[in-house]
Amino acid sequence: MKRILLMLLVIICLLSGCMIAGDPATRDEATRDEATFDEAVVTEAPTEPEPDVTEQAMAEYERILSSDPVQNEAQIDIDPIDQFPELPAGCEAVSLTMAINSYGYDLEKTDIADNWLVYGSSIVDSYVGDPHEWLNGAGVYPPGLVNTVWNFVEDTDARLYPIDLTETDFEDLFLFIQAGYPVVLWSTYYDAYPIEEGGAEVRDGIVYQWYRNEHCVVLCGYDTDDNTVTLADPVRGIVTVSESTIENIYNEMGQFAMVMLDTTDYDFPSHWELPRYTYGESEEEEDDE
Repeated sequence: MKRILLMLLVIICLLSGCMIAGDPATRDEATRDEATFDEAVVTEAPTEPEPDVTEQAMAEYERILSSDPVQNEAQIDIDPIDQFPELPAGCEAVSLTMAINSYGYDLEKTDIADNWLVYGSSIVDSYVGDPHEWLNGAGVYPPGLVNTVWNFVEDTDARLYPIDLTETDFEDLFLFIQAGYPVVLWSTYYDAYPIEEGGAEVRDGIVYQWYRNEHCVVLCGYDTDDNTVTLADPVRGIVTVSESTIENIYNEMGQFAMVMLDTTDYDFPSHWELPRYTYGESEEEEDDE
């Protein structure tokens, strides 16, 4: 009897298994459950956000400004370029060329002026006139030179990030030199007192006064013990001048400067839009003369 009961139990189990395995509804439900689980895994998998180049650059910028000026002196090697005779009114383009070349690029003297310099009718965000002609060239302030660098970056994929340093304290510029970044600086020819010419433009509360003897150089060194700074001057070459003199001119003119951060080691997204800077509407100030 026991043997018969055991055989019946085995038969019942086999029949039950066959019914489950052979039930199409059961198989479909199991398949759906498995597919739903796979989809859930794919959907909920975390994705890494693409890196933000601007955030990386601003973090580096803040890190430099918050660092301690631990060195009494610092120097960056710059190969001098004479703006004459090709660019008698192109000190901004030539100074920018010297600064860019210090990062390992190999631009010729007129490359910036001929290919990437922003031209227009406002000295704030464009070069006014012709840098190839002494009497027909005026100049450009940091906003226009920043966007000139963006033109260069867009065409060449150069790993540089330009930043307008306008209204930065003079001694804080040394922090960028210490970090290995040359600073393009607005000064005057032969360190003379600035001579105002014409009215001024006001953008975002910043007064852009033009000066008859405006000149652009590259600040590439300093020595606080000797009270001197080193300039790469498109007219005089590499010169050492009084820190106090250049600081006074810099402050008198409105504290205009710009720098380019090296982004070679940054993480870059597969595609990113260059953050070209736009500036507020221009307001004219009357000439007091």
